[in-house]
Formats: sequence, structure tokens, C-alpha cells
Amino acid sequence: MPQPTIVVGVDDSPATRAALRWAADLARSGGGTLRAVHVLPWPPASEVYACSVMGDPVQLDPVWLEDLEREACRAAFDEVTPEPGWTLAFVHGHVGRTLVQEAHDARALVLGTRAHRGLPRVLHGSVGHYCLDHACCPVVAVPTPAHHPSSGHATSAPRATVG
Repeated sequence: MPQPTIVVGVDDSPATRAALRWAADLARSGGGTLRAVHVLPWPPASEVYACSVMGDPVQLDPVWLEDLEREACRAAFDEVTPEPGWTLAFVHGHVGRTLVQEAHDARALVLGTRAHRGLPRVLHGSVGHYCLDHACCPVVAVPTPAHHPSSGHATSAPRATVG
């Protein structure tokens, strides 16, 4: 019988780094494997433009943008000291749909929570809500750890909410 897989959505944010650490601990304690997935958004970055106040719009190099994302995700993945058999995948697509597809047969789907409110929430939607509505496995939301104002260090391990 194959080991249960924990799927975790990753990027370079503090929230997903906390989720990655939590998922790694769960995989280690339960004898499972970890599959970290970074979803490269669709449409691709080649359709992203930077607008200059002083000049013409500049098209950003999609390869350069994706390389930056990949490097950051690899660094975050390496921080959890991956076990043999753990994987980091880069997939193009709609973030919520792709994570749900990746977690179809998983033991759990782990996500970092974000503080998107107002216009960013309207523009980007909620990956967490999408996953809760569509996933066939438990969805775990891991918040960014609180930091002690004077030390800058996390005050305690993050609590997770399972839906």
C-alpha cells in the first residue's frame, strides 16, 4: 500500500512557509510523503506589463519572473530538509483548481492563510475557499505565526484549522 501523500501549496510568503513546515511535520509523524506544489498562474507572466510613469509600458520577461518564483520555492522547500521521495512541483494553471487536482487522492491539502482583504480579495478570489468547496480530502489552513514585537521571533507554533 502506498504511503499517504500530504499536498501543500507553496510560494515564498511567510504563510506558505508556515504551511510547508506544518505539512512536513505531519508527513514525518504519519509516515507519509510530501508533495509541495507551486502553481504558476495562468495567464502566464508573459502577459504582465509594468507601466512606467516616464515612458512606454515594458513587457516583463516571463522566464525571468518564473525563475525567481522557482528559486524562492526551492529555498522554502529546502528549509524543511526534505525526506527522500518528497517532491516539489511547478504547475501552470488556476491556483485553486490545480491544488484540488493535485490533492485528489491525498491524505490532506495544506494551505497557508493570507491577509487578502478588500480589492485584492475581489481580484484574486480565495484559494482557501475554493479548495474547501472542491477538495475531496481534508483542507488544513495554517496561519502565519505571530511574531513577538521585540524579538522578531515566532511566539509559538502555528495552530491549524481543518475543514
